[in-house]
Amino acid sequence: MRRSTITTAAMTSVLFLALMGSSQAQQASAAGDISVRQPDNVLFGRAMWDIERSRYAEARNLLDTLIQSYPNSDFVPRAKLSIGDAWYAEGRLAQAKAEYQDFVIFFPHRPEVADTQLKIDTIQRRSK
Repeated sequence: MRRSTITTAAMTSVLFLALMGSSQAQQASAAGDISVRQPDNVLFGRAMWDIERSRYAEARNLLDTLIQSYPNSDFVPRAKLSIGDAWYAEGRLAQAKAEYQDFVIFFPHRPEVADTQLKIDTIQRRSK
């Protein structure tokens, strides 16, 4: 009888700890904690939502997380370009230019390269 009581108590403790961990993960996710691993498309979608609402720092954070967590994702080129766009929207032209130049270097065959080069040229003209 005593052994069964200890086993039941141990199982209850394990179950409680598992539920607490799951609850904390759900709370962190609901609070927007990006340390909880999310799919690349979710990170990109959340970042675009933030950009639409002029929440540029949050968007860049999500996009950086996407790039670091999913380096082979199809979203990486668009994420890199969107980081530049977020800097540009804030008027931080030097940072935008650097991101755009990285995009051209790392993704030279993307169809967005021509438009990105125009953005770089525009920034250079505005900086003079």
